[in-house]
Amino acid sequence: MPKVKTKFGQENKLIHPKSRKADQISREWHRDVRVKHNKKAMAQKMTALGEKIAWFRDQLDPEVKVYTPELTADLVEQYLGRFDEELEQINLKNQIGQRSSRQHASREDAIEHSQKLEKDEYEGCGIEIPDLSCPKNVEYLRSWTGVLRFIPNITIKRFRKPDQNSAEPLHESGDEMQANESDDANVKDME
Repeated sequence: MPKVKTKFGQENKLIHPKSRKADQISREWHRDVRVKHNKKAMAQKMTALGEKIAWFRDQLDPEVKVYTPELTADLVEQYLGRFDEELEQINLKNQIGQRSSRQHASREDAIEHSQKLEKDEYEGCGIEIPDLSCPKNVEYLRSWTGVLRFIPNITIKRFRKPDQNSAEPLHESGDEMQANESDDANVKDME
C-alpha cells in the first residue's frame, strides 16, 4: 500500500488503494504527466516553427519592403528545395563503392518524408509562413533575434501554390459579353 504524508505529520500512514485519497493522488500524478507531455510537445512545435521563420528571415531581400504573391511563391519554392544539396551529397556517397546498403538512409528518408509533406501542404491547403504581404510584419521579422517566446508577435498565414489557370484573362471581350447576355436573355424568355 502507498504511504502518504498527511497534515498531522503521520508520514508513514498507509492508505487503501481504492480509497478517495488514492484516487486523488492518482489524478494529481496523471495530471503532472499530462502537463509535462504537453509542454514538451509545444516546445517541439515552437522550435520547428522558429526554425521555419528563421529560414524565411534569413532569405529576406533587404531592398524589398512588401512581398508580392509571385515573390512569396519563389521564396516558398526555395524553402521546399532547401535540402536538395544534402540529398545530392547522400546520393553521391551511396554511389561510391560496391556497398549494397544505403549509408545515411535514415536522414535521407526523413528529408524525403518532410519534403513530401511540405509539398502536399503547399499544393493543398497551404503552407504556414510568415505574412510577407504586411510591411509591419516584414520589418518585425527582419528585427527578430530568434527568441522563441516572441514568435506570437509574428503574423503567420497559409500560402497556397498559385493556380496555373490564373493566366487566363479575367475580362471577356465586348463581343463575347454581348453574346453571353443575349444567351441569358433567351434562357429567361424560355422560362
